[in-house]
Amino acid sequence: VKQVVRASIDSGLRNPPVRWLMLAAPFAGGVGLYAFYAMQPYLLELYGDESAFGIAGLAAAIVAGAQIAGGLLVPFLRRLFARRTHVLIGASTLSVALLASIGSTSSFSVAIVLLVAWALASAAGLPMRQAYLNDSIPSEQRATVLSFDALMGSEGGVVTQPALGRVADVWSYSSSYVVSAAIQAAAVPLMVLA
Repeated sequence: VKQVVRASIDSGLRNPPVRWLMLAAPFAGGVGLYAFYAMQPYLLELYGDESAFGIAGLAAAIVAGAQIAGGLLVPFLRRLFARRTHVLIGASTLSVALLASIGSTSSFSVAIVLLVAWALASAAGLPMRQAYLNDSIPSEQRATVLSFDALMGSEGGVVTQPALGRVADVWSYSSSYVVSAAIQAAAVPLMVLA
């Protein structure tokens, strides 16, 4: 256990490019999961029929399709941008704007379009982030550091998701999306440091 912790710190937190992405993970990871799961009841609310469960399925299908399309965009984005970090910063900044817009709209159809754009940005950023981390970590420590990075993202979810759920309970789903955007925005300066 001591060796695993030491490897996680030495090749992870003491490695500046990796450190900043790992520190950004709690902000981005928790928000992404919340935004996906809260989208289904939020779309039902915007649609105006709480029993239209096909709408919830539509949200899941959009995100699944966007993950495929976003993955296909990665080689194009890699040629378009000089650095992977530029894609990460752009995708995260775009996600902030889209989450705030999702929370600001009262139109079901606009929310669907914004959901597609948010899911595409998130889906394109994830494989780029993984490739960046893989290139920045020595191969003999890669599995350990990537597991530690996943732990960092999960830690963010442990705090962020219940907090955002509480915002949705107290105020509204739309408010929780605006707060999600603010939390996601905290990850952008850390990505710039990477």
